Amino acid sequence: MSTPRSLLSRLGPALVGMGLAALYAPVMLRMASVWWHDSYAGHGMFVPLFSAHFVWIDRARIRAALGAREPRGLLVIVAGLLLLALGRWEASLLVQGVSFVVTLGGVVLWLGGARTLRALAFPLSFMFLMVPLPRGIVAVTTLHLQLFAARFAGQVLSLLDVPFMQRGVVIELPSLTLEVAEVCNGLRFLSALVVLTLAFAYVTQRTVARTAILTLMAVPVAIVANAVRVTGITLGVHYIGPEAASGFIHNYIGKGVWALTILVLVGIGVVLRRTTPETVVPPAVLARPVPNPVIPAQ
Repeated sequence: MSTPRSLLSRLGPALVGMGLAALYAPVMLRMASVWWHDSYAGHGMFVPLFSAHFVWIDRARIRAALGAREPRGLLVIVAGLLLLALGRWEASLLVQGVSFVVTLGGVVLWLGGARTLRALAFPLSFMFLMVPLPRGIVAVTTLHLQLFAARFAGQVLSLLDVPFMQRGVVIELPSLTLEVAEVCNGLRFLSALVVLTLAFAYVTQRTVARTAILTLMAVPVAIVANAVRVTGITLGVHYIGPEAASGFIHNYIGKGVWALTILVLVGIGVVLRRTTPETVVPPAVLARPVPNPVIPAQ
């Protein structure tokens, strides 16, 4: 016959789970709305899917790491809930999103123990990328990215002896005046590319260091790629005509540059993997069989 204590032990996790689901449902619904409507946050909707995939491919290692419950997890859950309260008080979706990941980590620690938390460290950490970029970061970086793209294009035009005049983010050609607007800052592609590159690095690289190197490479590569895209459109306007600034040619140049960018990062990933000594023993967070490289779909 079940005692009240054993019954509570079985029902406790279910009750806690239902309570946390009720608390975080509004947060996730709001975040989904931001993913859908904010072009700087669109990559976030794919992050939980990637995390779920990482859990699936590591399921045997995670199952082997399952242990006894650890009461310390309840303290982490409480810390996550305090962050949630702070996020609601400040109306900050960023803090509320971080709170969700912290609380989820506390649940894992409470129910599965420290070894399980270590086994799930990467999928849980990856979930931080689903949090939308704060508008402050977008506002601070966007003008710098626009100016870099415009100056890069100006340097190439000078090398090719193309007549032009540049004033900030405006490039004046004989046939048309172009502006490197906010939508051309490349920040959307940079955010999405970091997510894709980190996911690709996790399933292809043998060490944490190589994973970090490949992921960090995505930032300068994406910035330069956007500048190349702007330059290509500018040259298209000069050599083809104003119609190159929009429509099919504009889209063709953009998609072509983005495809080449992904191929460049895949190539870097392949080189990093092949130059990693076979005798390296990966850290616990990556201690699992590494499948063949998989090129992320675009």
